Amino acid sequence: MIAAEAPSLRKTQPADATPRVAFIVTSLSGSGHLVRTLTIAEATAAAAARVLVISGGRPLEHIATGGVPVVQLPPLLVTGRDFSRPLDAAGQPADAALMKARGDALVAALETFAPDVLVTETWPLGRRRLAAEFAAGIAAARAARPGLRLLASVRDIPEPPSKPARMAEAMAHLSMFDGVLCHGDRSLFSLETIWPLPPEGPPLQYTGYVARPADADAPDDPTGEVLVAVGGGDLGPRLLEMAAAASSHSRRPWRLRVGGPQAAAQAAALAGRYRAANLTVEPAAADYRERLARAAVSVSLAGYNTVTDLAPLSTPALIVPDEMGGEREQAIRAEALKGFVGIEVCGLEELSPEGLAARVERLAEGPRRPPLPLRLDGAEWSAALILQMAKQVQAGS
Repeated sequence: MIAAEAPSLRKTQPADATPRVAFIVTSLSGSGHLVRTLTIAEATAAAAARVLVISGGRPLEHIATGGVPVVQLPPLLVTGRDFSRPLDAAGQPADAALMKARGDALVAALETFAPDVLVTETWPLGRRRLAAEFAAGIAAARAARPGLRLLASVRDIPEPPSKPARMAEAMAHLSMFDGVLCHGDRSLFSLETIWPLPPEGPPLQYTGYVARPADADAPDDPTGEVLVAVGGGDLGPRLLEMAAAASSHSRRPWRLRVGGPQAAAQAAALAGRYRAANLTVEPAAADYRERLARAAVSVSLAGYNTVTDLAPLSTPALIVPDEMGGEREQAIRAEALKGFVGIEVCGLEELSPEGLAARVERLAEGPRRPPLPLRLDGAEWSAALILQMAKQVQAGS
């Protein structure tokens, strides 16, 4: 579990030749950024490195760290998609004192740990409001470890820049980096389409998707149920409400999984409003991927984990991209996925309860689809690239 208090860290003595890798990540909404970073950190530790994750988002007690040590900064979060106004843990606007406390904790952790490689998640292709924080952390890590290497870690589709000035700002920051790790598969989508990196900039590596370790083979007894799962974003409750209403127009069992920190309360409230005999509403649970493999149809948003969860399976899927607040990332990912057999894409505004039930039934009556031909070994590839760079630092090259 991720504790609210920072673990005790001991400064590594110069005689310790174990490569050291630190990760900085701030999940402002949901958990995807943190889960991906922890997965990569765990793979890096398994490749014989000391790792440290510094997390600046809300502590998420339900997320296992895989034994990776985590320093929790005073957390930031956002409501809706207003990334311009980060909030504190109480939901109040983050003030100067909070930001100073975050910066001080970040600097102290990096000075103590003295990494050979520092990996920044999303920044500088996002998190621009935290630029000063990242810069202070980089300066502290460089002072503690001459020869430090910097890597930018980004998902398959970072949110495209909204203005040319933001692109220029990101590229200026990126000039100090030694490489960019894009955790996607170029056969599905090319990062350069939306972020045209300069040829003189740091080298770009596509690592493949960062997927959680595969579960044991699911039983080959399909449940026939419709599995609807969403995260904690803005569109999630609206899609769940639509699905709950759609269940009354279907002969199949419908299981709705609610995500986010208020999942239990939200699931109970939704179940109270819709009492169809074929409807189950419950908080997210660890058996999700097993149920997904056995479901008749999956209904979900178009987040990063949608790709990694659906890719190795044959479950037909209806994908509803979250475009609230003008965000484009999920719409771009959905557009890339909709050409595959057995995957349909539809905006929420195009659906009605009857229409959703009809689309689901059409998918369920069709053939199972082939798995998506995508690389899912991104954690291992990322770990190998990071470790190679760390060993170069230790060798003085």
